[in-house]
Amino acid sequence: MRIIFEQEKIDTDETDSHLMISIMESLAQAENESRSQNIRMGLAMKAVNGTSGLYKRKLYGYTKDKDGELVIDNEQAKVVRDIFRWYLDGASVVGIIKKLSDAGIPSPTGKEKWNKRAIETMLSNEKYTGTVTLLDSATQEYLYQMKECHPPIITESEFRSVQEERTKRSNVVTDERGTHRRDKKYSSKKNR
Repeated sequence: MRIIFEQEKIDTDETDSHLMISIMESLAQAENESRSQNIRMGLAMKAVNGTSGLYKRKLYGYTKDKDGELVIDNEQAKVVRDIFRWYLDGASVVGIIKKLSDAGIPSPTGKEKWNKRAIETMLSNEKYTGTVTLLDSATQEYLYQMKECHPPIITESEFRSVQEERTKRSNVVTDERGTHRRDKKYSSKKNR
């Protein structure tokens, strides 16, 4: 099959064109890698100097002021505090969903009923302490962390307590036998 590249004046039927095409492919690949590296460096520099938009991404419990800074939404923040407190008091995620439903509190997306994932994500989101940690999206390794990025809704102590409780309740454990499910499951009925 014959291909003619008019701009480069290359005809694949000519014997020396194959070499030229290989060289052009290599240059294009190198240019793409360089562009990708520049983008990663730019994102890293924004993370280091605190100008990354990821630090100010809105979440339930916050709104943005006229300057784009996160500020506490008092009504939603009360719900966030309640969710953390209920969890530490022994309520399961399903139990928390029931409490929210009984109170008529709509989900972050405005739906009548909250879903488990929304509660689990909230309970694991360090951003509620005013700290933002940026992870490498490919490896999920810690890259940058900014404390006092915005006003906290819960304390670091409360957040750590919830993380410890989540680990205790998890039925997935990693030990000398590897990662497996625990024989017993957590029951919130014991700890209402």
